[in-house]
Amino acid sequence: MNKALLISLLSLLLPLRLQASTLLDNAAATIVIYNMNDPESKGLADFYCAARGIDPAKEIPLAAPTSEEISRNDYDICIAGPIREMMVERGYWMTTKDIQGNDLLVMSRIHYAVLVRGVPLKIAECTNYPGDNLALQPPPYGNCTAASVDSELSILGLFSRQVSGAMKNPLCINKLDSAHDANPLVPLTQIPPQMLLVGRLDGPSVESVKAMVNNGLKAEKEGLWGWGYTDMRSITTPGFILGDQFVKKAGEVMRKNGIPVINDDLPETFPSGFPITDAAAYFGWYTENIDGPFRDPAFHFLPGAFAAHLHSYSATTLRDPLRGWTAPLIVHGASASVGNVYEPYLVFTTDFGTLEEKLLSGCNLAESYYAAQPVLSWMSILVGDPLYRPYATLSSAGTGTAPLSVWQEYRQIIMAHHGDVLKSAHDLGDAASSSKESLYLEALGAAQEDAGELPAAGASFRDAAKFEKNPNIQFRLLLEQARVLEKRGKLDKGMALLMQESKNYENPAQKALLTDWIIRMNPVKPTPTPQPTGQKAAH
Repeated sequence: MNKALLISLLSLLLPLRLQASTLLDNAAATIVIYNMNDPESKGLADFYCAARGIDPAKEIPLAAPTSEEISRNDYDICIAGPIREMMVERGYWMTTKDIQGNDLLVMSRIHYAVLVRGVPLKIAECTNYPGDNLALQPPPYGNCTAASVDSELSILGLFSRQVSGAMKNPLCINKLDSAHDANPLVPLTQIPPQMLLVGRLDGPSVESVKAMVNNGLKAEKEGLWGWGYTDMRSITTPGFILGDQFVKKAGEVMRKNGIPVINDDLPETFPSGFPITDAAAYFGWYTENIDGPFRDPAFHFLPGAFAAHLHSYSATTLRDPLRGWTAPLIVHGASASVGNVYEPYLVFTTDFGTLEEKLLSGCNLAESYYAAQPVLSWMSILVGDPLYRPYATLSSAGTGTAPLSVWQEYRQIIMAHHGDVLKSAHDLGDAASSSKESLYLEALGAAQEDAGELPAAGASFRDAAKFEKNPNIQFRLLLEQARVLEKRGKLDKGMALLMQESKNYENPAQKALLTDWIIRMNPVKPTPTPQPTGQKAAH
């Protein structure tokens, strides 16, 4: 049997293999890879194994460069080659030879691979790579040899020296339109089923990595309860609208599962001064480096939060706490994120909606990420414990004897109405009245606003403000009321509301935000100042 036919047959068996894998002990199916040349990498590997109950014998040591970016030659010699050898020597992989004498993987005992801080992050572009065949029919997309280390390790069992371009991920379940599906990717039959689901425990510091793991374990036991924040661009440009669709879908999925959502649909990212409170999830785009309230040194996500910002270079480094988004989000307390190490093209980035849908169904990070990531041997990475299940306790919430939290009661109300927030309006109003908690009505108002029910949204926000005592949330409710008036075309009333309340806020960031919003709503555009003859106007 030739190699193509065998791999095609194995691909047909992939769903059966994945079903069987869910019955395995995930810890027993996990390897932990660290870099002996990094003095802190081994300690983090030991820490993670102890936290997850993984046999330390499953650790795989590498002698790799300590830089984040390495050459393709370094990847082959220091990473791919040694891992393949140990996988076979330890009996994790069963291999055979095809009729041409090439290695062929037929069985694997390992499902997950954890890369520990110190293992290189990305592989630089190279030329004239031995064995790289650009004459494939059809050729791989992009003819690019750069990639993340993580994405290349996902297909380590392919034993391939073909590295140019992206390969279609057989686990991906995204529903892209026909134009996107038409991209000339390597055929599915060229990817064997024995993939490694790779997650990376990495960040600017050892402490941030340990917090990532510990907070995830805490959330698994106690539940991940809080707001979901989504940040759209309200963009309609062909070729870019997909990013908004990813973010919008993530918000819709959270709402349908009883997670309250606040959505920013202004073209800019969440502005500095906007109160982000009790953040359990964040999905947004599109600025190069972390900004707005997320950059505030005092800001922190709830333990176990998932946070991701779509940008071509969001994870170009994980060492700098202020560069990109992935590393800074981890520093600010997120337990998991995704990012890109080089330009990935929008259509090949992770679908936030699919990822969040899988997480909310009870899947772990790795399963959810690979269901949402369309291509492999490319630019994306998953940062976080791949075994972490953020919503492990979601379905059991409220079944014990402990009193319900406001988050749990909110979810019960929404799920009693089959995930429809708008149809839950009466019950949410009753819950707010009896508990004097603003969350019920603010979440309702946010859903009404996104559905275009603007008068109802304004009323919900006003009623929510009557119950709220927290000054930061009061400020957010003020902004939400003004935004609804702006959308209704009542700019004068929106401006008047903000100007009337501005005297109550002395925080510099909040005052600046109020000023910006008042200027934006001003229906009378300022007249440009005439320039002296021969002097160019500033741009």
